[in-house]
Amino acid sequence: MDLATGFRLADREVWPREGRIVGPSGPMRVEPKTMAVLLELARHDGGVVSREQIHAAVWPRQVVTDDVLTRCVGQLRRALGDKSGEPRFVETIARRGYRLVARVVPLPGRGTGPPETLLVLPFQAYSGNLEPWLVDGLTELLITRLAAVRGLRVISRTTAMKFRDTSESVPAIAAQVGADWVVEGSVLGSANRLQVVAQLIDARTDSHAWADQYLRDVTDLLLLQNTLAESIARAVERAMGPAEAQAEWDTRLPAAAMRDYLRGRHLLSGRSAESLREALGHFERVARAAPDYAPAWASQAEIHMLLAHYGVEPSQTSVATTRALLERALTLDAHQPIGLACLGAVSFFFDRDFDAAQRYLHEALARLPSYSVAMLSLANVQAVRREFEEAEAWLAQALLVDPLDVGISMNLGDHRILSGQYPAAVEALEQAQRLSPGHRPSALRLAWAAALAGNPDLANDTLARLRPAGASPDAPWLEYEAVVAAALGDAARAAAAADALEELARSRFVTSWGRARALAAAGRSAAAIAALSDCVRERSSSVPFMAITPAFTALASEPAFRELVRRAGLP
Repeated sequence: MDLATGFRLADREVWPREGRIVGPSGPMRVEPKTMAVLLELARHDGGVVSREQIHAAVWPRQVVTDDVLTRCVGQLRRALGDKSGEPRFVETIARRGYRLVARVVPLPGRGTGPPETLLVLPFQAYSGNLEPWLVDGLTELLITRLAAVRGLRVISRTTAMKFRDTSESVPAIAAQVGADWVVEGSVLGSANRLQVVAQLIDARTDSHAWADQYLRDVTDLLLLQNTLAESIARAVERAMGPAEAQAEWDTRLPAAAMRDYLRGRHLLSGRSAESLREALGHFERVARAAPDYAPAWASQAEIHMLLAHYGVEPSQTSVATTRALLERALTLDAHQPIGLACLGAVSFFFDRDFDAAQRYLHEALARLPSYSVAMLSLANVQAVRREFEEAEAWLAQALLVDPLDVGISMNLGDHRILSGQYPAAVEALEQAQRLSPGHRPSALRLAWAAALAGNPDLANDTLARLRPAGASPDAPWLEYEAVVAAALGDAARAAAAADALEELARSRFVTSWGRARALAAAGRSAAAIAALSDCVRERSSSVPFMAITPAFTALASEPAFRELVRRAGLP
């Protein structure tokens, strides 16, 4: 039997394809390479496996140091609750390798291939008095609920909403995102009553596997998404084997609060400062109307964390507010996935407690396995530890559940810049531009990646296109002008951009991080380190990346920079 479908070690269940180890205290998410090490040990069932054998099986086309394997084994022991001195699961055999102490018992498989992938298309409104965000909200509720079903990989909201008004066929859409199953539906409504029709389509055969209709009050939408999710999961189970569902979530809100919650989640997805602040008002009303509804408190926390992360609000006050809201949310529901992922992000960006961040993010994914936001955050944790291969593996997982999200492709480009894979970074950022041609943040990064990759034409042409027409350059453009010029070896141009940015900072807000990067590009080490000290003092969310960004490579030999890295608690 293929152990990749699942096996037992003493009182632990291991599900390699889902990246989970389930023990008495609950499930634990495990990074892909760490799980691959465990799987290789399990295939030898108690036999000693040399380091060379593990290297060949897990990293077949790469040369890795023994430290990489040692870290994987350490992560594995933490996930299993094991101790190296008194091993119950993984034993180190001196100068030979490793072996599993516990007996390997195969578990019934959940299918012989990768997880089935499901896409929920935006539900269509067939009534003129239905607000679009209410119908989109029902789609999002269903996506979130299905994402908690084990054995399903659920395409996230960002990608799903790209097909809101499409005329493409279901097979064509499924082919674009790699979906095996597609859910589509419609909503007919009047006042607070909704008629919902939903159907499940097997995209591989373009055949209907299930359909039903429901008449519900707006107050029952949370109950409806549970009912729909269970019906869809059962229909998929008939083809793929049993899927393990989570417990039901809260099932009822007053009608006005339900509308506020859906409107808030719709606005939150916009991610602009304006839409986030408007969303906050809706979630505050939900919390007043239903003070025991944990997602309302967790969503408020998420907004304050994002406003701090974007530099829109001061970190000191926003993070304190975020913590208070998270305490309320997680007291009401200790497993609330939005709250856990937000707590992981706060631990990473602002506390720089990477162990805690990893723990909270794993808990969020244990509850919501298709949550791409948590996958992105875990990629960040791995990157700051210089475990770039593991970081890219998490980004690959995020792309599987959200292939059309420009932000994930941009993050992939960022990570490849951090790991020195400059041509590959260009490729990822060009994909981001194809997904959203007007997306300026990814285009600015593309210019820098192109310069680092030795492609001055692409770098300069991209920057020229992004320069504001008929106006003085803004702070982001000047920052990237400086780092692009430095990467191309044009010291005078880098210095001119840094001077212009410093002049701009005298009259308006410019982030300390942007100033530090431009100053470092201009060769002004002392001034750059002073700006980075401001970042640490201000608790900038960029600080975790300080030691690994190529913008500061020239500072690495400076004692003051090394001391700042140490003081910031960075690996």
